[in-house]
Amino acid sequence: MTSPDFPALSITEIQSVLEQTSASKLDDILLHTSVPSTNDELWKRLAEGKTTPAVCLSESQTAGRGRRGDHWHSPHAGNLYLSIFWPFPAEMTKNGLSIAIGISLINTLKDEGINGLQLKWPNDILYKRQKLAGILVESRFGIKQHTVIGIGLNFKLPAATKNQIQQPTISLQQLCTTVPCRNRLAGKIIHNMIETLELFQHSGLNHFLPQWPNYDALADQTITLISDHDKLTVQARGINDQGELRYQHNNMLHTLSNSHVSIRFSS
Repeated sequence: MTSPDFPALSITEIQSVLEQTSASKLDDILLHTSVPSTNDELWKRLAEGKTTPAVCLSESQTAGRGRRGDHWHSPHAGNLYLSIFWPFPAEMTKNGLSIAIGISLINTLKDEGINGLQLKWPNDILYKRQKLAGILVESRFGIKQHTVIGIGLNFKLPAATKNQIQQPTISLQQLCTTVPCRNRLAGKIIHNMIETLELFQHSGLNHFLPQWPNYDALADQTITLISDHDKLTVQARGINDQGELRYQHNNMLHTLSNSHVSIRFSS
């Protein structure tokens, strides 16, 4: 079952958009009608001994998740649920990877004529403070540092789904006069993610840091940091070269690397 607004996802159509340089680096493109989580399907593949780059897509997820284990609502509505498995060198630090992927995703959507998007540290794509997409980075260590990056991108959000989500959301259907083809856009996103992962592996955040001020949704905003035991109202002050959030509190500058802290706009 797919949404009547959107043709079904197709490996053939996705591959037709992938440039050969990227297609040759993927051993698998897995496509499902429904899975608990596209990230988990790739971890299952690793458990079977497959350690090469791969992509998994699904029309829906029954147990999709976001940062801090939050539930990612994943209905059969023609959205994009996509994950990529990538083996990094074991000794490599991946500070700021979600920022690099987020900037790559914004740039991909910008090429489709979708402007005005921002990145809310560390992993949410927003339009006027409404969430369009989220990124989830997970890693497991062994001989390699195996990493799965999941993207959830809203093409269409049924009213029933929007009512279940605890924050303002938006979809491409609301943003675009003509919504991009899901298969073509998925192919472009995969290609750009692979380019981003290779660039990040070579030089970390260096290539992406100059772009950050253009997309920083929190820039100089009053925000509230919410942990399990505390709430703190602070001023956001960009990021450092490790991708950590800088914030000012009581005239002192601090950094936040713990993405398990929830961040809300205070005004």
